[in-house]
Amino acid sequence: MAINIGFKRLTIQPFKKGKFPLEKDGEAIVIEGKADNGGMVSAELSGIAKEAKTVSASNTGYYISRKGVGEPKVEFEVLDLPVAAETKILGRTQSEKGVQYTGESTEAPYCAILMESNNASGDVAFVGMFYGVFSLDALSLKTEEVGADFEPENEKLTFTAAANPTTGDYQGMYMAKYAGKDTEAIKEIKDNVLLASVVASSQDPGHTGEQH
Repeated sequence: MAINIGFKRLTIQPFKKGKFPLEKDGEAIVIEGKADNGGMVSAELSGIAKEAKTVSASNTGYYISRKGVGEPKVEFEVLDLPVAAETKILGRTQSEKGVQYTGESTEAPYCAILMESNNASGDVAFVGMFYGVFSLDALSLKTEEVGADFEPENEKLTFTAAANPTTGDYQGMYMAKYAGKDTEAIKEIKDNVLLASVVASSQDPGHTGEQH
């Protein structure tokens, strides 16, 4: 079934810059609604199908160009994203005193992502993107309304995907998707997208949870 119910967890695996084959840069960042560690509100995928174009010949529609993908991206809404995670995935720097800095040398690292939901049968449902970068383009401040209850606003992050640069069967892939209960299939998508079976070469100070 293709129905997704809820948004349980987002796992983000940053990669080291310029390393091929890909190398994990610390442990995965897991955002799953734990206290003070942020929670996922929504995700909207777009650009995963190429716009079909008809090519004419002999006064008729001869061929439909449809191979590949468009410009895949995911628009996320996150509540209470931890500062350490934000600093890591956006490529910002943070001082020993906890001050975050953004400037002309700021460069977001490439990451893999795995979104977790459930399908209508109650089985786990995964959607993963092999390779891409996060961006956060806007920041808003808003007055408190007198007499109104405080309602925190969601942060809006964009993940712009690129083709998987690794060699092998999954080179050039953008997305992986699975829904079901087969433990081997679940392991396959985690291993291929997040490199889950590969031990990280360094501990990431921005780690916010455990890999599931």
